[in-house]
Amino acid sequence: MIRLLAVLDGPGFHGRLPCVFCRYSRRRKSRVELQNICGACRDLSESEVRELFHAQENDPDRVVIPPNMLRLSRLHSDWRYQAATRALCEHGIASGARVLDVGCGISAQTALLRAFRIVGADVNLERIQFAAAEHPGCSFTAQSAFHLGFREGSFDAVLCLEVIEHFPSGERVKVIRELFRVLSKRGILILSTPDGRSTPWKTMLGAKCEKSHFRELPLAEVENLVRDGGGTVIGHRPVQGLIQPAGKVTAMIAHCVADKPSLRRAIGKTWASMGYRTLLYAAVRTR
Repeated sequence: MIRLLAVLDGPGFHGRLPCVFCRYSRRRKSRVELQNICGACRDLSESEVRELFHAQENDPDRVVIPPNMLRLSRLHSDWRYQAATRALCEHGIASGARVLDVGCGISAQTALLRAFRIVGADVNLERIQFAAAEHPGCSFTAQSAFHLGFREGSFDAVLCLEVIEHFPSGERVKVIRELFRVLSKRGILILSTPDGRSTPWKTMLGAKCEKSHFRELPLAEVENLVRDGGGTVIGHRPVQGLIQPAGKVTAMIAHCVADKPSLRRAIGKTWASMGYRTLLYAAVRTR
């Protein structure tokens, strides 16, 4: 369906057309083409061009990302990291504290955490290398969430944002135990994941927000998971976002509202009322 619609010359509309309708949107492009076609149309920054090129050429998924969807993805990450930063401050994590970001990916949100001494960890070496090149002077390391190469209690806080739902059920508690192992006894774990609460709408439209998620966790299951991993949840809150059921129709909705803030917010609130939302949890060690 998306390929059938992508027949128009997007740059001729000067950024007013959703990228999904542009004939260049699904095509692999050279760095120069990205700059001259997409960059000129969407007024892309140098970092956005580098990220788009990395996604199609060096990232293991080798995916062509339309610029408006890149920006929507960045927005979602910004909202999560902003919420996480607020939670860190509310729970007494002072400026200069040592914070581990597990599953950081390319770490596009490093600037939002500049008040802390951040170490980014991800199992994907290509993404870590890109993050290190984009943020010289910051610390990044290729690590498995099952076996983090740090001493016990090394960090004042640990972030694990939109990661745990990508693990099979039987492996999640191993990850949580490892996160608590490297967390100091008075530290805080900040975890975010889509709310897996069952609703009538989810029964009709689908329970998952992304196909790559094994299964999404309701509040009670997150609390049990954290308890089994050696901690306790001390609070949770919703995070702003356009969280939708997985599918081609909802993907088209995202394309069409990605760069329309008022419409995006209205549709996001509607989906949230149906149960499609992300929750941010704060947890502490109990062992």
